[in-house]
Amino acid sequence: MKFIEVAGKKFKLASRLTRLYAFFIDVALIGAVQSVLGILLSIVVVFLGIGSFGLPELLLGIGGLSIFTFLFSAALWIFGLFFIDGFRKGQGIGKKLLSLQVLRLKDGKPCTFKDAFIRRFAGLLQPLDLLWFLGKKQQRLGDKFAETVVVKFEPEPEQVEPETEDPEKVLERAIAEMANRLSEAREKVDASISVEKQFQDAYEDAIAQAERWQERAVISLKAEREDLAREDLEKRNEYRQLANEYKTQWEEQKQIVRSLSDLLEHLQQKMTETEGKKTAVVAKHRNVDAETHLREMLKEIQGSKTFETLSKMEQDATEAATLAKAAAEVDVEYQDTKLEREFAGYAEEASLDKDLAELKAKI
Repeated sequence: MKFIEVAGKKFKLASRLTRLYAFFIDVALIGAVQSVLGILLSIVVVFLGIGSFGLPELLLGIGGLSIFTFLFSAALWIFGLFFIDGFRKGQGIGKKLLSLQVLRLKDGKPCTFKDAFIRRFAGLLQPLDLLWFLGKKQQRLGDKFAETVVVKFEPEPEQVEPETEDPEKVLERAIAEMANRLSEAREKVDASISVEKQFQDAYEDAIAQAERWQERAVISLKAEREDLAREDLEKRNEYRQLANEYKTQWEEQKQIVRSLSDLLEHLQQKMTETEGKKTAVVAKHRNVDAETHLREMLKEIQGSKTFETLSKMEQDATEAATLAKAAAEVDVEYQDTKLEREFAGYAEEASLDKDLAELKAKI
């Protein structure tokens, strides 16, 4: 299988045989549609013959149907042969069934109806058109003119948006995993401690055996059995050598256990610190989440007409209060003016009465 790179993407070239099969499928489908149309028109002609039409009318109807059939067949073959590969994905019916696709070399997009017409129209230049088909890119002369290439169709995978996971759950899962790893490490340290205890027991047992053979050598010497004493001392020396080997292994294992214990204690401290920080991190995350939520709510409220309505109501209420106060002040001034007018009237009447009394007294 040959490959070709188009617009930065690598595609598999369609084989020559597969492309030929796709062309035969298109031709067979077009022929089948034309045959079905011919059968339907034959049925119509039969019904026209059975009817009460006269011969002239019948011949005229058959002639019209024949012309229509010819025009429809011509349009069908022209479209099927020259434009069928210009559909949305550069696939005619045959290429779609065989998972082929015609792409443009300049941008990697499916060929258009114009490209499909150019590449198929060049097919009239046979056999020159097929000779170009033997090239490296397996392009016919029409593909050269249209700057296209036929490849295996590979549908693009659907982009699945990753689900956003709750950070708190991620943190809890990470801490749980750390706890499991710490538990496994503790088990391994316990196993190392068990090995250390085995070396210690083996060392102490070898020392005890050496002392026992030492005692037996003393008893043999007291019994004047040097031969037995010599054998007992040989056994004592073997156990002492074995004890030294066990002691060396015990000391090495002890160092390993000490290092593992220190590392385990360090991990335990880190685990404790992590669990302590978890509360603070969760609290900060919730605070940020709450602040973001409140800011979004404030933005939504500010974007709505609530504040505008409240502001207008406040302005209306202020204007109403101002008008009421002004009206009250005007009313007070009006009442004061009325009282002054009444007082002035009373004063004027009193002056007239005084003048009248003085005039009477003179007369």
